[in-house]
Amino acid sequence: MEVNILLVIVGGIIAIGAIVGFAKGAVRIAVSLGATILTLAVVYFATPYVSKAIYSLTPIDEMVEQQCIKTMTKAFTGEADTDSGFTEEQVRGILSAAGVSEQTLEAAGITVEDIVNGNVSDEMLQQYGISPDIFDGHVSTEEAEQSIMEAEVPKQMQIVAIEGADLPDVFKNLLLENNNSEVYQKLGVTTFAEYVSKYFAKLVIEIVAFLVTFLFATIVIRAVVFALDFVTALPVLGILNRLAGVLVGSTISFIIVGILFIVITLLYTTTIGKQAMGMIREDQILSFLYDNNIIMKIATMLR
Repeated sequence: MEVNILLVIVGGIIAIGAIVGFAKGAVRIAVSLGATILTLAVVYFATPYVSKAIYSLTPIDEMVEQQCIKTMTKAFTGEADTDSGFTEEQVRGILSAAGVSEQTLEAAGITVEDIVNGNVSDEMLQQYGISPDIFDGHVSTEEAEQSIMEAEVPKQMQIVAIEGADLPDVFKNLLLENNNSEVYQKLGVTTFAEYVSKYFAKLVIEIVAFLVTFLFATIVIRAVVFALDFVTALPVLGILNRLAGVLVGSTISFIIVGILFIVITLLYTTTIGKQAMGMIREDQILSFLYDNNIIMKIATMLR
């Protein structure tokens, strides 16, 4: 039986929190919990401002929107990213329809890949007796992207597209829940494709802003608590205090696990992110913790 590494890590985090809580007792560990709650409060109110800064100072939103558009275009047309705007199959089909064989291209020292990659000019094609007009009237990737952005997609097809997307369930649910006129107006969009790209970009930026703010606030608040050094003056009471410390320490651990799950969700498109998400779905305990992640709900609130 293969060991679920993520389950071991999560179990280790919770166990460490419980042990530290028992060692310090509820009175002392409550200071850490209080600092954590204060950090989350600061993060909740500061994240919108950090999010605006990310929008204005970085191109993250444009990068995410463009990637969403490309992904949707591939889903609807099966096209790939090329410099010419056409895939190899499209070029072969167009050449075949025009009566131009690949042998003719090879005799001229040109390959399909050269055309796809935009390495062949109209003048070069004409030089070898191939009319560049054969590509006129055919839809390129850029034109397909523009058409999809402007298209009116039926509601049922929207649902199917979202449910069939290669995304974590939490993102799918958010896209489905917020696919309404009110959110469209808030985002300043009119079509489904615009909604998906804008909403997803905002979602990613909100999560990044949350994590950045959480890290910064944690460092500052913990530094203040450490500088004040009043924790050492707090008493360590009896066994009940220590048992209560286990509860408080475990609570802090669950918050840390929630942050870990957010990072995994953000890394979903990477190999390690997919592997971690697979481990979550394979285990009932991890799935329950992931699906009931309050920290994720706070991080993905559109404000």
